[in-house]
Amino acid sequence: MIGRRCALVALGGLLILVLTVNVYFIRMIVENSSEKLSQSNEKTKDENFIPMDNNKSLRNKKSMTREMEEKIKAEMRLLPSKYFKRNSTYVILLDRLLSELRTMPNTQDDIWSIPNNNWPDAHQLLPAAAPELGTIFQALRKSKIIKADNAQVGTQLKLMLTLNSNIKALFKPQWYNRNTILNGPVYYGKDRHNAEIVAFHLSSLMGLRRVPLTVIRKLNLTEVRNRATPELYATMYEKSNETCFYGICHYCSATDPICSTKNMLEGALILWLPSFIKLYKHRHPWQRTYKRNKLALWETDQNYCDKVKDSRTYAPHASSRLLDLVDTAVFDFLMDNGDRHHYEIAQNNFHNPAVLLLDNGKSLANPDVDHIDILAPLYQCCMIHKTTWDRLHLLGGGALSESLRRLVAHEALIADVLPLITDDHLSAMDRRLLTIYAVVEYCLKQKKYASNVILDHR
Repeated sequence: MIGRRCALVALGGLLILVLTVNVYFIRMIVENSSEKLSQSNEKTKDENFIPMDNNKSLRNKKSMTREMEEKIKAEMRLLPSKYFKRNSTYVILLDRLLSELRTMPNTQDDIWSIPNNNWPDAHQLLPAAAPELGTIFQALRKSKIIKADNAQVGTQLKLMLTLNSNIKALFKPQWYNRNTILNGPVYYGKDRHNAEIVAFHLSSLMGLRRVPLTVIRKLNLTEVRNRATPELYATMYEKSNETCFYGICHYCSATDPICSTKNMLEGALILWLPSFIKLYKHRHPWQRTYKRNKLALWETDQNYCDKVKDSRTYAPHASSRLLDLVDTAVFDFLMDNGDRHHYEIAQNNFHNPAVLLLDNGKSLANPDVDHIDILAPLYQCCMIHKTTWDRLHLLGGGALSESLRRLVAHEALIADVLPLITDDHLSAMDRRLLTIYAVVEYCLKQKKYASNVILDHR
């Protein structure tokens, strides 16, 4: 009996031990499961929180640009009267530029040696005084086409023409009429050929002679087809008694051709730079992302310019590169060109070469819209060449639009085409010039100008 009782007690103890161990492990499993579930929920909350935080941050960063725009607009309402008065001495500048556009009766046989050999240097493609300019322009308009080929570099349809004397020139065709208003991102649409001509004359007005020689020209597409390379000829065809072609480029397609009107096609003809000019392309520090939901660093960082200055390339004490980009931003803002994703300099062992103003076709989209963020290099760095500032001040009070109107009117008259720029676009440039004045006034009031960087560093 005692032995059986001891056996039952031992069996009961063992059962209790087994139950205790099971309860313990069950509890551990439940607790671990609860902890994992809790961690999973916490992780899910964190994952949900991060995008919300990013979205909120994105809104704040967008508001930084809007806040700057509001400050500039407020400054515009306080602009001193001197910015609205016309300085009569602008007429001297205008007369000089108009005189350059006249053709010379007696010209040398090797007229092309002037723009190819004598003019370009480290800081400009065109010297301050260029009396042969009008004669060279006329030669660009009238020279016979020897060969027509695809200009395969780039995203849009262009032709590379070889003219008499083996002169090369890029032809950008007309896609839009003068009154077309393009709505969308600042870089929207195809190139505007008339913008290339306007850009040349605006650069002369601003004293930034860094735009290649550009004229308006009408091409006879029958002549072009007879001179076309096999590659270009393969993209040309007849439709309703007109010649059409689509060329070869990144976005070129047989579904998107350009066609003549009465066998003629208007476009901008841009003199190709001489072979000794070797261009070096740089990514623009204020490049856009070209994505609607992604901002560039310069759009989010109020101290972005300080970071740019830390680079040896853009250090103001070392070169004028950053000041050149400010000049470029002012030029682009007047033209409404927000597509300056890269820039080029002449890499010919030149000392401190200037930023060239190439490829201006994305300008003149909408005269009713001002993309103030194009001016980011100016309002973030608060610096500008003194020579540029003095010239801008000279063009106030409507002198800018009046001068530009007369310069491009001369071009349209010689080429027998419709006016190259509308009154709305000219008025927009005067308005944008006031915005530039307001940015400079804002910088002065914020005491952001350093005494040594408002001066011309050249």
